[in-house]
Amino acid sequence: MNHHDKDFTKELTKLKINRSLDTEKKESMKMALNKHAEKKRAQQQRKSKVKHAFIWLSTAAVIVLCGVFIFQIINNDSVTAPDKEQEDMYSDPDIQHDIAPVEPKDTGIVESEKRSDKEDSTSVFSIKENGTETDTILLEGMEEEVTVYNFTIEPYNIQFQMEEFLSNYETTEEEVRFYSGAENAEVRIQVAESTTIEDTIADVQESYDHKFNNAEDPQALPADDNAYEGVTQHVSDPPEGYYLYQIDDNVLIIQYEYDIEAADGVPPRLELLRKSIQ
Repeated sequence: MNHHDKDFTKELTKLKINRSLDTEKKESMKMALNKHAEKKRAQQQRKSKVKHAFIWLSTAAVIVLCGVFIFQIINNDSVTAPDKEQEDMYSDPDIQHDIAPVEPKDTGIVESEKRSDKEDSTSVFSIKENGTETDTILLEGMEEEVTVYNFTIEPYNIQFQMEEFLSNYETTEEEVRFYSGAENAEVRIQVAESTTIEDTIADVQESYDHKFNNAEDPQALPADDNAYEGVTQHVSDPPEGYYLYQIDDNVLIIQYEYDIEAADGVPPRLELLRKSIQ
């Protein structure tokens, strides 16, 4: 019970106790009662307004939250759901599509593996230099210390040496050509893959324009030259010929020719080449 209620109760008690109050006093008490009733009604109205305001705000907040949630659902559906017309277009077999299919992103790792597989399946002929060293050969019956160059044929890993006199070289996709500074001697080297000496001889002989038709048959090379079986054939006018070595499943082909003036110096250098093969 608040202060106004207590005053109101007090006035009522006075009315019951003293019924013989004068008219002025009664009017005063009536005015006090009316005033109290108005304050009471005002308090009730304020409470009612606050209550309605709280209910309205709560309802509005719920509506706003529901609206945001529904908007997000609709927005997500519009992004992920396929367009019906576009879906029908792709599903219709009578419609030709000019749109290129989306290619998977290139990771770099897959492309690198493809390049590696391609390189492994295609043998690319090349020459690798491995420095120099000194050796001794017989020139015109005399021992002479010379400089030799070390080389490797890739991807076959065939190693050999070439004496300085024939150390100039140039390569193509299939062979390497070594030659002297005066261009009076040359040696050409290549590798025939997945074949044998017997199957290679005819092709090599044909490259000499049938010069070997009347020559002696191919002869076996000395077994102490290197670790591989080989054959050779030589003609003297002009001096030229070939060596064939069976190295695993491939045949190493060495062809040479030189002028008569170089006849004393080239054979010892060819011998050094044969013995260095490994």
